[in-house]
Amino acid sequence: MNKRAFYIILLIVILAGICITEQVLVSNYLNNMQSMVESLVVKVGDMDNINTQDLYNEVLDIEDTWSGYENTLCFFVNLKDIEDVGIELTKMKVYIVENSVEDFKASLALLLYYIDGYYNVMGISFENIF
Repeated sequence: MNKRAFYIILLIVILAGICITEQVLVSNYLNNMQSMVESLVVKVGDMDNINTQDLYNEVLDIEDTWSGYENTLCFFVNLKDIEDVGIELTKMKVYIVENSVEDFKASLALLLYYIDGYYNVMGISFENIF
């Protein structure tokens, strides 16, 4: 009986460790993405011309960062649930080339909305456990 209790406790500790690791990774990834997007929001500010190489490179950096995170996040959630960020980043590159400021700013707002939603989907909560 003691062996069985030991294995049950060990299993619970391992599962708790996995949950904590998941929560830390997800929080770090989403916090980093949120700060990158918010810095881009500040940079764009009241710009009338977004067709700049500097802005395009910054979106590429965010896209590369997200691609790396996406591979890890796919272990925690379905890829279909998180592909919206990648799609929106691709649209943003087109908006820069077309100099579509309003659409670009709308995409930035959508990215922040998605990231905020992912905190709820990927975080530890009673609904996510059951």
